[in-house]
Amino acid sequence: MIICSLFLVYSFVIIMPLPEFIDEPILVQARLLPDGGAQPTAFIWRERTYLIADWGRQWQEEAGGAMWRCYLVRTPNLETFELRLNRAAGRWVLSRAWLKATTG
Repeated sequence: MIICSLFLVYSFVIIMPLPEFIDEPILVQARLLPDGGAQPTAFIWRERTYLIADWGRQWQEEAGGAMWRCYLVRTPNLETFELRLNRAAGRWVLSRAWLKATTG
């Protein structure tokens, strides 16, 4: 008797749109972490509130003579945003957005 196993391999590609460079101030609701850091949980951009469902990578970089903490976040409808915090100025900025294409 020959025993065979058949494994189906599914491959798929997630195609993300190109980012839009926004660079606009935003209001952010954030959870304060024990280490003094912040974890954004929601933000308001162009009079719309976006809840954050998932957090990606975080990094720091210098831009325009200021140090920025950068957060890659995703909303429940799978739109991705790069939020930036200038702690010294207490300023949040929406840097980039990967928005779903709209039909209409």
